Amino acid sequence: MNYESLSGKSVLLLGKTRALNSNEFDILLKLHKITRVSSYREDVSLIIEGRMMNPYEQSESARLYEESQMPIVELSPFEEWLCRSIEPNRLLMSLKLSRNQERLVDFLQNPYITDELFFKLLKLYDWQNEGLFDNDSNRDVTAAIIGRFYVDLDRNHNVQYAMSGLAHLIERYGNPELIHAIVELSPIANEIKNRKDRSLNGVLDAIALHPDTQESILRLLLEERAVLLAHREPLALERELLALQNKEINSLLAQNATLSREGALQLESAYPNLIASKTLLDEDRFGRLLENYAANLAANPSLSPAMQQKLYLLDEDTVSETLASNSITVPEILEHLFESGQFSASLASNPSLSSNKLELLASGGDAGVLLALASNTATPIEVLYELSLDRRFERAVKTNPTFGKHIQTHNIGWF
Repeated sequence: MNYESLSGKSVLLLGKTRALNSNEFDILLKLHKITRVSSYREDVSLIIEGRMMNPYEQSESARLYEESQMPIVELSPFEEWLCRSIEPNRLLMSLKLSRNQERLVDFLQNPYITDELFFKLLKLYDWQNEGLFDNDSNRDVTAAIIGRFYVDLDRNHNVQYAMSGLAHLIERYGNPELIHAIVELSPIANEIKNRKDRSLNGVLDAIALHPDTQESILRLLLEERAVLLAHREPLALERELLALQNKEINSLLAQNATLSREGALQLESAYPNLIASKTLLDEDRFGRLLENYAANLAANPSLSPAMQQKLYLLDEDTVSETLASNSITVPEILEHLFESGQFSASLASNPSLSSNKLELLASGGDAGVLLALASNTATPIEVLYELSLDRRFERAVKTNPTFGKHIQTHNIGWF
């Protein structure tokens, strides 16, 4: 509907506003030269159904549906149209001058303002030196942050009112702007400077691990969360973490697939087995480690086909078994390993093995092989169904993402 055509005309709202409080609603109506009336009149050009209609309004709505020729619309699209006319700079100046926190909270709860305006408004909010959920107003603002950016909120209503919900928001839907805005919230900023509130640990952990968190923020977290940062992929602050000369941190860095070539070289002598199995390989490193750490190399996700061939030709059971479970092992080598009749459990766990071969492995009946198949995301659905009927493998099937997705996609109940 073209709401612009309502200029100079009257509208009737039955019920309450949603995104805007009543006063802001009327201000924006006046901006568009639209008059709101409290009861139906002949000059009414549009009837709007709001929320929480009282019995009289519900009865009036039913009558107007039957008798009136005027269009009747839902409130949400009309409010969204009104909100597009908000002038951000004028609103920001008004809120700064008035320091009206109640009005500010109303706008932060408005889903129709832009994200850009939302972040600017968020900076104006006074947390009153209290926590994110310590009073009603703070709770409402925190819930507004989560509710605005949490994509599938309809299925997770309570996530808005839990600290874990904010951590989950960062993990699933974080982006540089959102993470930066959350870090600037005074309860978070104060916690980073002076640890007091353990309930924020999950939020800070999520910030530390998120790949979009800016390095300037990670530096603030380095002292308390160096171990977590060593887990982070892509790795950041590598030089600073290595400079700590901490054995636990160095061990974690040696297992980080995004460790730089220089960092890997620095740690290679102390952690050759971890470097061999986890970090990015080049020909020189592969050559140095081949003699003593071939089985570790066989697990590396960066093996080139030529490297795989060299490992396979060693004809060592431990090396071949590891290659059999490595998802990047080339089909030719997997074919040879399959035909050998060995390493069935390792092959059954490999998501790169072809469907027909996974089905053949399922026919063998070996419990270890079947358990590996139950957890393999590439195992055909028909095989997973069969395995789900066996109590030994039921749990593994139920936690298999492929099976879970199939159940959800086909709307099948599962208990």
